[in-house]
Amino acid sequence: MNETLTVRLGKELADALQTEARASGLAKGEIARQALQARLRQKSTLTVMRRYFGVTGGPSDLSTNKTYRRSWNKKRHEAHS
Repeated sequence: MNETLTVRLGKELADALQTEARASGLAKGEIARQALQARLRQKSTLTVMRRYFGVTGGPSDLSTNKTYRRSWNKKRHEAHS
């Protein structure tokens, strides 16, 4: 099913779209579709990654600083006991 979307553009964006359409030979609608597809692909990747940001707590250099890693791991095990 095709769906129509009406979008209001400011003068600057409308002029830029017109210039791109002339330069590329693509219809303005096609340029808009490509831009929207690119944005949605980018956003879906970030959404998946965002799910895992901040899952654990602890020092920011936990993976590289062995002293922190040992003490943090020990505290974590004590908390779960």
